[in-house]
Amino acid sequence: MLKSLMWTLAFVMVSAAGSSMPAQAKGIEEPTQVTDRIWVMGVPDKQDIEYFKEQGGEVVISLLSIKEMAGSAETQWTTSNKLAFYHVPVDGAMGVTFDNARALDKLLLMNVDKTVLVHCASANRVGALFALRAAWLDGQSKEKALEIGRQHGMRSLESKVSKMLAE
Repeated sequence: MLKSLMWTLAFVMVSAAGSSMPAQAKGIEEPTQVTDRIWVMGVPDKQDIEYFKEQGGEVVISLLSIKEMAGSAETQWTTSNKLAFYHVPVDGAMGVTFDNARALDKLLLMNVDKTVLVHCASANRVGALFALRAAWLDGQSKEKALEIGRQHGMRSLESKVSKMLAE
């Protein structure tokens, strides 16, 4: 696990420790286990990262945009808890793309044997990418993919994802 510390999929901007993230939109506000190895939530704070670690967590994947990551101490919190950290910047609804679903899929496959927390501001983008991944990469039906998306936090992005899956 130590050799995978600080792997980053994309450029991450980090400021001094102790900075706080923007307030979360309503969504999944605490680490929530959705499968044996996958947890989801909105923006984690230091206590959320520590709790996830205590529950056997090993990897954190942030889907926050680069702007949202500015001022965050999340990478410090994860590495100080000996968790691997990855960042796939998803810039709001415009960042809900096949490329980002594939990037998330690659990270999940790389860490298939680990317990992973995937988050964004509210888990809405998390759920959207899980829905796209389920349909496009795992061959699930549109209905099943949307259900998976909702289970992983998708709410307001459901109509966008539904249209993307119909194309």
